[in-house]
Amino acid sequence: MTDAEIGLSQVDTLTVQVLVDNVTDSLSTNPGNVLPEFACHVANGMQELSGRAICCAHHGLSLVLRATTGGRTRTLLFDAGPEDYAVARNGALLKLDFGTVEAMVLSHGHWDHGGGMLEAVRRVRAARPDGELECYLHPGMFRQRGMQLPNGQVLPMEDVPEPDDYRAAGCEPVITQEAATLLDGSYFVSGEIPRVTDYEKGLPGHVARDRDGEGEREDMGMMRNLLVESSGPSVTLAAR
Repeated sequence: MTDAEIGLSQVDTLTVQVLVDNVTDSLSTNPGNVLPEFACHVANGMQELSGRAICCAHHGLSLVLRATTGGRTRTLLFDAGPEDYAVARNGALLKLDFGTVEAMVLSHGHWDHGGGMLEAVRRVRAARPDGELECYLHPGMFRQRGMQLPNGQVLPMEDVPEPDDYRAAGCEPVITQEAATLLDGSYFVSGEIPRVTDYEKGLPGHVARDRDGEGEREDMGMMRNLLVESSGPSVTLAAR
C-alpha cells in the first residue's frame, strides 16, 4: 500500500523523546541528531549532576513522538514503561508537558510496556482535563500471560489495564485489530501482524490464555508497529 492509500501524510520533522528505557547511558557517543540525557537536563535547568537529577532506567519502553507539519505539532505517546514511578519521575525531570499528548498507542499487551499507561493518562488529564484522548489497543492484549521457569512453574505476569480502566482514568480505548491513521495522518499504527512463516513461533517460555481457556505459547500476534513518513527516511517503531 502507498502512503496515500493508508492516509499517511508526510511530516516536516519528527522528534522522539525517550521517557522510559531499559538502560541509562551517559558515556557512549551519539550521532549529531541525538541529544544526550545530561544535555536535556542542563537545558531544563539542572545545576548539579546527581542521582536525583537524572532519569531512572527500567525494564520496558516509553516514547513521546512529536510530528510537525506546516508549523503544527501532533504529539503521541507510544507505550508507557512498566509502572507509574518511572513515568512520573522521568516525566518531571524531563519537564514533559503531558498536556500536549493527544493520543496513545500500546504496542503489545506486556506489563513492561503497559504498566505505566494509566499513570500517563492521569498526568495528561491533570494537565489537560478536557479534549479528546484515545488509546489504540489490540483485543488480544487482554489475555492472561506468564513466563515458564526452568522448573516448569509458570510465573504470572501482571495484566495490562482493561478498557474500563482507561475510561475511568479519562481516556477512550480504541480496541481494534485493524490499521489506523492518527492525528490528521501524522502517524500510522499497523493492524494485527500475522505469523506466516514456520520460524515465527512466539517467545520461548512465554505462555498466554484467555480468561477461561487453556494455556498456549505466546505468538505475539497482538504486536503493533507505528510508522511515520518524514521528509527524510521513514521511521518505523516496534517494541518487544
